[in-house]
Amino acid sequence: MGNIYKNKNQILLLELIPIYMPPDYHYSNVDWLFYPISHSKKSGINSLTLHHVTKVANGGTLCIENAALLTKRAHQDLNTCEARDHILYEEINDFFREIILYRKPPEDYLMREAKEYNYALKRAIYPNRYK
Repeated sequence: MGNIYKNKNQILLLELIPIYMPPDYHYSNVDWLFYPISHSKKSGINSLTLHHVTKVANGGTLCIENAALLTKRAHQDLNTCEARDHILYEEINDFFREIILYRKPPEDYLMREAKEYNYALKRAIYPNRYK
């Protein structure tokens, strides 16, 4: 059996999970935008990815202080939002910076805010479905 190679983003993602989503954390089944995390082929795989809060192209670095935990679907939707509603995109990244400041699993009030951003994000990119 061969070695499994991980890129730098994957290595950082593995460092973030124990900090922000320990096994006993009651929101460990959703990401920072309240998208469900799924590893099941039956329900559709929606695993965690690393989002650079400040893009590397804009001077962001690959470090814990510039990383948010998002599922693949949330990451796609956030990238779409960047093109359609840049103000909301920046507001969401500021929200991630707030979570990062605490360097611990997000408190309930932050996860309630995540749920609100989830809805705002979906309204911005799927206006006919979410009114």
